[in-house]
Amino acid sequence: MNKPTICIVCSAAEKRMQAEKLAKQTGLDLLDEKSDAYELQLRFDKDRVVLHDSALATAVHVDFVAGALAHRQQFGGGRGQAIARAVGLKHGNSPSVLDITAGLARDAYILASLGCSITLVEQSALLYAMIDDGIQRGLAHTASANVLRNFSALINADSIAYMQQLEQDSRPDVIYMDPMYPERKKSARVKKDMQILQRLLGKDQSAELLLKTALECALNRVVVKRPVHAGIIGGIRPDASIGNKKTRFDVYLMKS
Repeated sequence: MNKPTICIVCSAAEKRMQAEKLAKQTGLDLLDEKSDAYELQLRFDKDRVVLHDSALATAVHVDFVAGALAHRQQFGGGRGQAIARAVGLKHGNSPSVLDITAGLARDAYILASLGCSITLVEQSALLYAMIDDGIQRGLAHTASANVLRNFSALINADSIAYMQQLEQDSRPDVIYMDPMYPERKKSARVKKDMQILQRLLGKDQSAELLLKTALECALNRVVVKRPVHAGIIGGIRPDASIGNKKTRFDVYLMKS
């Protein structure tokens, strides 16, 4: 897959400084208005930051206030759902979680809504800007603000380097990772928002090293999200797997 052309677009004067800073950081072109000459456009609109895909004619943004994520928070099954059981949420235990592949921060938000303290690490500066925008908007609404208070930090960094520099007293109870899903033969089945992220991030080459580093860093367990029929990463067998028809969570327990 060829790397798509990407630009930053800012039509909101109040966000111009933020857009200019990101353009300087990434080396991407900064435009005043959208242009389909670029395949992907990170747009700083007045009300939100969105990633627009010209080929798919659709866009994605981080939203903690409404839509599917808010509905899942209310009706998703609480601590009985697979992701909660995978990170060890039971009997009043609310572990600290380091999400090393934050993405659109959806799983992090669900874990935060269940009481976990979450640190998010995202290497992509564009995704980081989208998450930060979603947090700022979410803090303006009571329901989402109550959850977002469990986001202890959002960090734009290489996850492997970040884990390697953590001191013993800063290591998390749980490390959670959701590496880019392997390519499917029936690509039309992949949701459009995930297609956009795949085009932005490219093929994940570091999942095995990411897992090995996480296993050296986590205090209690590492949880890896996978498609239900996907192989295990790096041939490293988990201690348990918890899932449903579409998704499984491979759980690696730290040996005392």
